[in-house]
Amino acid sequence: MFHFYLIDPVGRSVVKVNDGFDRAAELMHCEAPDLDTLWEDASEPDSSVDIAYDPDAEDQPAFRLRLTHGETTTERLVAGRAVLIACGAVPDDIAEQLSTADAVQEAIGFVGKIRADVAAWLKSGAPETRAPARRSVTSNPHRKHRHGTSGRR
Repeated sequence: MFHFYLIDPVGRSVVKVNDGFDRAAELMHCEAPDLDTLWEDASEPDSSVDIAYDPDAEDQPAFRLRLTHGETTTERLVAGRAVLIACGAVPDDIAEQLSTADAVQEAIGFVGKIRADVAAWLKSGAPETRAPARRSVTSNPHRKHRHGTSGRR
């Protein structure tokens, strides 16, 4: 498998490209892209799924990429244009998610700018997190409290 997709959060598009690994900097309009590995096979060094992105694109619109392999879900939040790179013997479940531009589009959610989204998420009370634990208050004033750990009675 050799698939390369240009993901553009400004145009909200996913386009299959040729030679995406070699042309990543050109496609993203950046000088030195970073590479983040989403999946790799330790026994096959040429089998991996990576995303090349511009580390200086923090203030640009972003996207969330979510891939599932077995029971594991890998999620990345990336700002700016990026190139998704799938090479080698990729597992069937991942290969299916990366088989076409439409399939990749299904794994992506465009989220706007990261900073604004994080601020909005925090202001909303972070709905997907648990509320802090509260200490219970007893209404029984005669309740005995234990002090110390000795075995004396």
